[in-house]
Amino acid sequence: MTRARTSRVVWALIALVVLLGLVLGRGGRPTSGSSNDRLYSLAEEMKCLQCVGESVANSQAPIAIQMRAEIGRQMSQGKTDDEIFTYFVDRYGERVLLNPSGRGLVGFVWILPVVVIGVGLVGLGFVFARRRGTVSGVEVSDADRDLVERARREQS
Repeated sequence: MTRARTSRVVWALIALVVLLGLVLGRGGRPTSGSSNDRLYSLAEEMKCLQCVGESVANSQAPIAIQMRAEIGRQMSQGKTDDEIFTYFVDRYGERVLLNPSGRGLVGFVWILPVVVIGVGLVGLGFVFARRRGTVSGVEVSDADRDLVERARREQS
């Protein structure tokens, strides 16, 4: 493997590790108890149904206030995050979630653009790597390279 190719592989692996770290490191919110941190963490993942582009955590609309109160009641009853989300989805539909579940068609729709972009970038990488050894689509032979090298030496 050439040095340039090894370098590209190393950079691609570094980018993959960073991406995985960002995706997996997203967690960290409280998932039990009845703290305000957990309440607002759950409310940040729900859409205010009266507001445009606002979460339940940030909205002061009456429905958002009621939803936060309901989240608090359910937390005090010991419900899990999934049970609380299920309650709101059953009541208002999946549209209430800012980050819909990754199941079924919804998961496919969320992952498809990532896969398409990834495949496209890999394809472009192969195209550019292949074109690197050619000039205007014509293969450059070793004799041609030697000729160019001799001409360079004669000019200097």
